[in-house]
Amino acid sequence: MEGPVYAYYELDGFYQNHRRYVKSRSKRQLAGEDLGYDDVKVDCDPAITNSDINKLVSVNGTALVGDDVAVPCGLTAQTFFNDEYAIFINTLEVEIDSTDIAWKSDIDYKFKNQGEDWEAK
Repeated sequence: MEGPVYAYYELDGFYQNHRRYVKSRSKRQLAGEDLGYDDVKVDCDPAITNSDINKLVSVNGTALVGDDVAVPCGLTAQTFFNDEYAIFINTLEVEIDSTDIAWKSDIDYKFKNQGEDWEAK
């Protein structure tokens, strides 16, 4: 089979187009702005703080303060997917290239990390 080959998979019981799910995020925060509680409380409701999204450890393993604003906040942040999969042809595993999977406009304009210490948030 010649590439590129694109694969899709289906999730049951997950409604990412539900109005409340779609609205629950801060576009300014996702664009890299460091915002306080009052700045995100309306946009990110009901998942505003680290405790709200059950995130009390950062990506680098440091403890997070439960009452601090989650980075990122909102329901979309609470439902981060970390699925792993492999594709085999007979017994040979096919290499999956996951580079360059984001749209250029998303990288350039929509999503940025918040400064150099983003891993500690």
